[in-house]
Amino acid sequence: MEIYETARISDEAVRIVSYRGGEEADVPDTLHGMAVREIGREAFSGHTELRRVSLPEGLEVIRTGAFAGCVSLESVTVPSTVSRIEEGAFVRCTGLKSIESAEDNRYYRSLSGVLFDQRGKLLCCYPAGKQDALYEIPLGVSAIASQAFSWCAALRDVLIPPGLTWIGEGAFAYCMMLRSVELPRGMTGIADRAFMGCGRLESIEMPGTVTEVGAEAFSGCQRLNRVVISCLVTRLAEGVFRDCTQLPVVELAESVTELGDGAFSGCASLNAINLPVRLTRIGEDAFRGCVSLKLLEIPPGVERIGRNAFVGCRRLTIIADKGSAAFEAARRDHVRRRSSGRKTRRE
Repeated sequence: MEIYETARISDEAVRIVSYRGGEEADVPDTLHGMAVREIGREAFSGHTELRRVSLPEGLEVIRTGAFAGCVSLESVTVPSTVSRIEEGAFVRCTGLKSIESAEDNRYYRSLSGVLFDQRGKLLCCYPAGKQDALYEIPLGVSAIASQAFSWCAALRDVLIPPGLTWIGEGAFAYCMMLRSVELPRGMTGIADRAFMGCGRLESIEMPGTVTEVGAEAFSGCQRLNRVVISCLVTRLAEGVFRDCTQLPVVELAESVTELGDGAFSGCASLNAINLPVRLTRIGEDAFRGCVSLKLLEIPPGVERIGRNAFVGCRRLTIIADKGSAAFEAARRDHVRRRSSGRKTRRE
């Protein structure tokens, strides 16, 4: 039986598309007389028995999920010829303690087992099996790649330097011990699912320079108890704080005009939130299951409220203009309503 299944990518080169070996893999530089240039998407994925892998000179690309879930893999050395490592190549490698790079690689470098691009601007991958509780990101790093820190079991605190502007998709997802992250002034964006499932993260304050917070960015952060959005964000994306079950208070910036679908769904402890006067839309399931929410004053500019926005909010009273979208939503979702005393244009 062939250990490596390949696919031709040119007349002279192949990629490895799957692996059928055991605990150790010495990847050859040629297979079937052709040069091995790529490790394909999910080629080694799920091989929980794989403890050691040797990658050949001549290799150029390591695709997304190439070693995903290889939980016994402890270290990897990136050959000098590798010019592209796709995001999530080593995701869920929970035993991985170091990623080294050949000294003469022109695209990547390693510092204390953490992989960066050669310029030191992008933090590409922090090995999920590192046992350090505290990590200080080096000065000069301006972005964290997608899934870079995901599934790190030991990491509790991360110090982010000034100058870092972007946190990629799922960058800290399921870092179950992560307690604190201080976001520096100058940061502009937090991508989808960036802190998803960080069950011990307690507070987050977004600096005024942030303009984008992605979908489900903090969903499932069950110990999150303080959120301050004092920034330039205009839209809270879908499920951004979904199932943050211990979150009691949210302070929204006046710039927010839209709450996405499920933005606060399942926030069972939420009892106070200010809705900005510029708000125009509340999405489907936005406050679904917020059983502690007692009073919500809907600004007069809110023209659209999605289905089931307040379903399950059994203690809630909505204050809104008679004849408004909010008044109708309260009736539809079977929550109490009270007139604001203002007259709407419909009346």
